Amino acid sequence: MRLIKLLSIAIFTILFAVKASAQTSDDVLNILIAKGTITQQEADSIRAVSAIAKQDEKAKQKVFPINASRAFQIGGYTQVRYQAYPKANKADGIDIRRARLDINGDITSKWQYRLLVDFVGGTSSVPAGTSTTTTNAVISPTLLDAYIAYKAASYLKITAGQFTLPFSLENNVQDRNLETVDRSQVVNALVARKGDGSNGIIDSIGNQNGRDLGVQISGSFFKINDTRSLIDYYAGLFNGAGINVADNNESKDFSGRLLIHPFDFLTVGGSYYNGYDRFAKTPTKDQLRTRWGTELAVNYKAFSLRSEFLRGQDGNDRHYASQPVPAIHQGWYAQAAYFFIPKKFQFVVKYDTYSPVVNPKSPGLNKISDANTYLIFGANIFFNNWAKLQLDYSWRTEQGNIPAVQYNDVATAQLQIAF
Repeated sequence: MRLIKLLSIAIFTILFAVKASAQTSDDVLNILIAKGTITQQEADSIRAVSAIAKQDEKAKQKVFPINASRAFQIGGYTQVRYQAYPKANKADGIDIRRARLDINGDITSKWQYRLLVDFVGGTSSVPAGTSTTTTNAVISPTLLDAYIAYKAASYLKITAGQFTLPFSLENNVQDRNLETVDRSQVVNALVARKGDGSNGIIDSIGNQNGRDLGVQISGSFFKINDTRSLIDYYAGLFNGAGINVADNNESKDFSGRLLIHPFDFLTVGGSYYNGYDRFAKTPTKDQLRTRWGTELAVNYKAFSLRSEFLRGQDGNDRHYASQPVPAIHQGWYAQAAYFFIPKKFQFVVKYDTYSPVVNPKSPGLNKISDANTYLIFGANIFFNNWAKLQLDYSWRTEQGNIPAVQYNDVATAQLQIAF
């Protein structure tokens, strides 16, 4: 009898769904109760089970539809950070690291767009006639990405607007996906990201969040399977002056990146940047700004490995009295991470070293400067798909551009919530 009753309920429900789609599930249950097919208690039990199932489904949902003239996705995340300095005379404290809103979508199968805004803001770029350190001015909110892309084929995609430079592996990892709380020193210093001006860890054009205004072509060749092609390429022309500003000279900067994937778990590649920019104390003269780098990435099951070497030059090859001494900078890092509990607990160790000035071309200064070296131990705890806690300890030996060796160790805890 029990089986017959359940089958009757199922058949009756299907018939109502087909013939009376406008009615809700509650309406169907009420009719079944009125006809004596089920009891009130059984109906309440069905409602309870249905409510739990809906909650579980929403918890797993990654995309939430919004009514609009065109389909698009909206997301974002907030990072709350606490920093402590056990060896340095600095104040411990909590701050909002990032608060970002991301809107992107496909107008058609070929046309795409993205808008990414950070409401915390950031320091402004280096103004003409100042030193190479960033100013204290804060731009808030900061427009990070604003671009339109057209994908003609797998081997050709055209992107125009403001977006991340095709240079460096770590520069192209989203902030929300970093295994460590902070990026490497050399990436901050040579790819126009936030650095430490007092320690020489700063790009000559200031903090631009690794982005610029320009046009880029990209694509893939020799498709191997649904997830991998043998070669990925990126090449673009950019203003070279940074985000949200017009070009400050007549030349355009070139940046390119080439990646090779010989195996599913291995990627090797290189990047190159060449341009003339106006920075530091020569607001009316174009100065050479070049960078190149190599990269390696391994992703094998629960293990990952990242490593890069970057080298850059600011200033012309020959020194003139009216121009600053050309400066060469270089650094590298190696990072290993392992998920001890899949998708829940990850341990990270990173070696990060950077030399602010290497062999400056000026009489009496033909030497290699001391390097700043960080040894970082970290743990990432993933509560679910949207919340994670990052715990890092950075053991620092800092010598570059500093009269004496300093040990400004930093312990950081950062909580991230995304939606």
